[in-house]
Amino acid sequence: MKTILHDKNYFVLRFDKDEDVLAGILKVMKEEAISACAFFGIGACSSVELAYYNTHIKNWRTKPFVEDLEIISFSGNGGLKDGQPVLHSHGMFGRTDFSTIGGHVSKMAVSITCEIFLTQMDGTLDRRLDDGVNLSLLV
Repeated sequence: MKTILHDKNYFVLRFDKDEDVLAGILKVMKEEAISACAFFGIGACSSVELAYYNTHIKNWRTKPFVEDLEIISFSGNGGLKDGQPVLHSHGMFGRTDFSTIGGHVSKMAVSITCEIFLTQMDGTLDRRLDDGVNLSLLV
């Protein structure tokens, strides 16, 4: 991962082949002591793990996709849970036949490049477990 631009509260990050995008964003949050941010990005990935939260059983269903995909849309936010950086991200991905898949993004490995535009916010986005839905929600 390379920081292409860092101007006040804005970061432009470039990820290269085989780099883990979510791990890289978390690394920037730790290094820069960021406790609240929003981000979006585009590019291409060679694998992504998507998740869907089943509200009936209150648990995640995850599915890995190992194929070349366009990152059509990737967005989310970063905050803290129990004092540690945590991300909440969603994405939509294009396949070679021009169909799409999408959902909650758990992991994403770059195939060519991924460009992330991150905005640091003042304050803290805290997440805590909500027992009613079994998810860590913003508080």
